[in-house]
Amino acid sequence: MTFSSDSAAPLQAAAAEVARHQAQARLERFFQQAPSPICILDGPQLVYELVNPAYQRLFPGRHLLGKPILAALPELAGTPIPDILHGVYATGEQYEGREVLVPLARADNGQPENIYFNFTYQARYSEENRIDGIMVFANEVTDQVLARRTVEQANRELEARVAERTEELRAARADAEAQRNRLHDLLMKAPALICHFEGPQHVFRLVNPLYQQLVGERPILGLPIGQAMPELAGQPIFGLLDEVYRTGKTFYANEMLVQLDHGNSGALGNNYYNFIYQATYDAAGAVDGILVFAYEVTTQVVSRQKLEKSEQRLQELNQQLLAINTEVWAANAEIQSMNEALARLPTFGPLAATSAPPLA
Repeated sequence: MTFSSDSAAPLQAAAAEVARHQAQARLERFFQQAPSPICILDGPQLVYELVNPAYQRLFPGRHLLGKPILAALPELAGTPIPDILHGVYATGEQYEGREVLVPLARADNGQPENIYFNFTYQARYSEENRIDGIMVFANEVTDQVLARRTVEQANRELEARVAERTEELRAARADAEAQRNRLHDLLMKAPALICHFEGPQHVFRLVNPLYQQLVGERPILGLPIGQAMPELAGQPIFGLLDEVYRTGKTFYANEMLVQLDHGNSGALGNNYYNFIYQATYDAAGAVDGILVFAYEVTTQVVSRQKLEKSEQRLQELNQQLLAINTEVWAANAEIQSMNEALARLPTFGPLAATSAPPLA
């Protein structure tokens, strides 16, 4: 069976119309099933021509179809949205908004809420290639925006706290450094012999000028005491330091004799010191060094020793004098006894005068 060209034309037109309706139906199904909010605004009045379920769910209970957008959503008046839509309708230029704040009421007579959208406004063209509407593809991102802003706010607060803590730490470090400097200055100027040993080898880490004078110009800072002051070998000092470092117990010395080569000449001086060995501790609470405070008391000790010798000599002289006095007392007693014995002897009267015989 054959058809003439005149009879085929209506059939082709009918097929084309069917295909167009099918395509339109598929397009409508796409709009209706799309998970994102989609609507079509028709004509220069931007009348809602199509609203898919996802778009309608943004406004439960509000009737949108067939209404101009400002009649359906009057709260948009005064916002940039109408001007943007009219601009797209006039120019055909696509507009994309990201996290745009739109105050909208979810329901009729409801209070406007701050709702954030990502959206695209795309001009729709007629068969004559004229703009006759706008397709709106929207996605509400309110939860994401609020969540991100909450995180951003939390981050800002955290950064502020970190900055505050950093400043506090910087100030604390500066204050600690200032205190360390003041303490160091005090130790350097203190009228006592002060040093700090570090580690089990008792390495000199701090030496004030008075302590340095013990060995003159000999360098000791940074050296173990055994290397810095080898003349102390055989004296009690090394053993005392080891004991304090091992036990952490403070040691007090009173007028201890310490022999040092003060002038680096090989000659040892006999000097006496009162001193304290005090353990220092690290952050973990372990002994990490020893702090030394010392005073030389040689003059006092020597003076006392001289006084003690003088007192001993005086005591010896007193004992000698007492012995002499005892002898004198004994002699006096003997003389007294002799005198008393003489006094007890009988006495005789004066002899009678004899007359001379007469001369013949």
